[in-house]
Amino acid sequence: MSDLRTLQARMARAILNRDFEPVAGELSAGSASPASRLSIYANNTYLSLKACLKAIFPVTQMLADERFFDYAADVFIGRCPPAEARLSRFGAGFPRFLAGFAPCRDYPIIAQMAALEWAIADMMTAPQLRPAPMSDIAAIARTNGDPGIGLQPNLRFVVSEWPLVQIWGDHRNGAQSAAMPPHPSISRIAISRQGDSVQFMTIEPARFAFWRALARGFPIRVAAARALGRDRLFDLVSEIALLFRLDLVTQTFATESKGNLQ
Repeated sequence: MSDLRTLQARMARAILNRDFEPVAGELSAGSASPASRLSIYANNTYLSLKACLKAIFPVTQMLADERFFDYAADVFIGRCPPAEARLSRFGAGFPRFLAGFAPCRDYPIIAQMAALEWAIADMMTAPQLRPAPMSDIAAIARTNGDPGIGLQPNLRFVVSEWPLVQIWGDHRNGAQSAAMPPHPSISRIAISRQGDSVQFMTIEPARFAFWRALARGFPIRVAAARALGRDRLFDLVSEIALLFRLDLVTQTFATESKGNLQ
């Protein structure tokens, strides 16, 4: 007889793999088959986890068709079961899974929509801090060391070849989206939250590079270099002022240089 911890781990593997024979001999179910009883737990587990994914990725499900979504979710659960007790975090790896899932390779919009919906779900559970006042801009010049800007922790970024925000809004409103463009073009999306309201911003490459570098904790110097690499006319002062006006700045501070880290 296995100790409790080992038995629990083996039961979890049996339920997720839907292979009950390895543990059936260690369980008693009266006159019923232990494997049959465990199959009930397996079915309920998969149904609960798929319901969680459907709640997080409703538009992805509509784009993919419910039957295909069920199939993809089933495979994902078996390969990538929850790693923590918070089900709100389950699904973080689903967009990447779909991007590499063979049946989805001819339909990249499915994985890209999943990335947008995960960014929205992740943003909605992230904190929203008090924005820094515009007067704090002056503190940047007085900072000793390499100045940095702290952005709202709920700010998220998505890159897509499709007009995801339009498609997401159309599907959420029950409308049919317009025809897909014949030649996909890259769009860069910043997503933030004001109260319970989702804010979408489609931004140009230089701004996207600057904001994302700051969000990753890089100092202004490094973020500006990345922006200037995409647009030699990038206006650093105006861009910092815009971040303050949008209430995306939470603090200014001195930060250690991260060099050319990616």
